[in-house]
Amino acid sequence: MENVTDIRKQLSMPRSCKGIDSIVDYVSNHPQDFIPLLQLTQDNEPKIAWRATWVCVKLCKKEPRWFIPYYKQLIEDLSVSTHDGIKRSLLSILYQLPVTGEFPVTLFNYCINRMLSPEESIAVQALCMKLAYKLCLQERELLCELKVYLENVEPEYYSTGVQCTRRNILRKIDSQHKKEKQNYVIF
Repeated sequence: MENVTDIRKQLSMPRSCKGIDSIVDYVSNHPQDFIPLLQLTQDNEPKIAWRATWVCVKLCKKEPRWFIPYYKQLIEDLSVSTHDGIKRSLLSILYQLPVTGEFPVTLFNYCINRMLSPEESIAVQALCMKLAYKLCLQERELLCELKVYLENVEPEYYSTGVQCTRRNILRKIDSQHKKEKQNYVIF
């Protein structure tokens, strides 16, 4: 690969994990191609946009600081995306990034509205639950709200993956509450 046109061409062909990893390695070594790669996540061709977003998930693991300035843009892209693979990838990227600045209400609402939505895939539901929990750790008073949502669900209507994620998050919330109670014990 020599430039962004080559990246787009590579993304237009079916890619294996190894092929995606080669693009990640290329962009890691050519930071000037990061912005053009990010622009490809909004390509008019859904497969190219999805594959570019998949590259970004893997790239975010190596270079998360590159994505931090685009946090709000990623949230905006997520809120308008209709492609399941792109939503899943954007949620994965946002989950990997630290929450900085003011609390992302739009992202929190997105996660709450979709974490138990039967219209969403299992992966999107589970990632929304995990991300909602992560966001609640920034705004502790929201943990109770999240707990109420998750406790009032009829688990048998959801997939095993969603049930497991729900159960794990409820355990984490209970653990957080126990820690907080221990910190407030007066001797």
